[in-house]
Amino acid sequence: MPPIISTIALLALTATTTASASESIPSPGEVKVFKDWSVGCDNGGDCQAVSLVDDASGGFNDWGGPIFIGRTAGKDDILKIRVLIQDTGVSQYQMIVDGKIVDTGPISQGDYPIEIIGEKAKKVTRAIVRGRNLNVTDQDGSSLTKISLAGSMAALRYIDQKQKRAYTRTALVAKGRRTFRPLETEVPLIATNQWDPANRIPATAEIVDLVENSVCKDERFGLVEDQIYPLGQKDGRYRALILMSCGSGAYNFSSVAYIGEIKGDEKDGASWAFRPATYDLQPSWGGEGRQPLLVNAHWEENRQILSSFAKGRGIGDCGSAESFIWDGDSFRLIEASSMQECRGAYEWITTWRAKYQKAEELASQTATSSETDNQ
Repeated sequence: MPPIISTIALLALTATTTASASESIPSPGEVKVFKDWSVGCDNGGDCQAVSLVDDASGGFNDWGGPIFIGRTAGKDDILKIRVLIQDTGVSQYQMIVDGKIVDTGPISQGDYPIEIIGEKAKKVTRAIVRGRNLNVTDQDGSSLTKISLAGSMAALRYIDQKQKRAYTRTALVAKGRRTFRPLETEVPLIATNQWDPANRIPATAEIVDLVENSVCKDERFGLVEDQIYPLGQKDGRYRALILMSCGSGAYNFSSVAYIGEIKGDEKDGASWAFRPATYDLQPSWGGEGRQPLLVNAHWEENRQILSSFAKGRGIGDCGSAESFIWDGDSFRLIEASSMQECRGAYEWITTWRAKYQKAEELASQTATSSETDNQ
């Protein structure tokens, strides 16, 4: 039987749960609420406004799904309107603002049956800004969803401000004659140094001992399941990811991530040492004096991406989500989204995004670029 890990191997439990100070710390954007609309922008300047259920007039009774207005940053921006409605089998829609038809078109199959882009989107947006109520119907006039436009003007004005469009011709609300100078922003590029594939993971007895010495020991109720995944090997060292069950509720299941490492063979006395996983930005859940919690965690082994999806309530129309790439030493945030208001917005607003690439590929590209510049 493989040896049980020693208490010494668990001393790393006191390690910090954030990446080193030399790395830039992600700063996700803020999500704001204006009456019946929520709005936010990510670190690249892309923004999205989302309609919410109007609790004052029937709530979900007339609600068939939200409307999203998204705009990318930059001079050659893309303005897109999407409506998320239930699949009713109808083929055509009418978009009506305060009794006037402002757009019609086909309903397609997919996540967003209604999608409006470009000049048509600008026309519809102008009507939304001036209107009070929006009704999306089928070709026979039956309502598919009813949207309150209270707060839509403030939400779209917020996008104008965040993208530096206010008082320019490109603004959605705060129009003017100023020259639009696009934001000069670039999303971060994370270099990953992931190890070669390997299948080696800790033995069950070692995981049991890890649990018994962890902060999660007293948080495990009912049926619990820990998940263990290989993280690869390099120079005779092997690593593994352990997602330890650490409490659960009706629709949220919490985990704490550990990194295990071993060098040598258990037959020769080698044992796994464990440390808490570190992050460049701590996941949203957790608390003072304890490790970060991942909620409804998912591990994508091929790309080595760890995701957390915390729902504010069971239907999933509010909460927060993060995705982290394993860079070979810690988890780095590549996407974050959130929605504070539990009012029917089943897609949340993106507040952070980053790109990633293998370190050796980046080094090769840099060398090639340097050679080209010297020619």
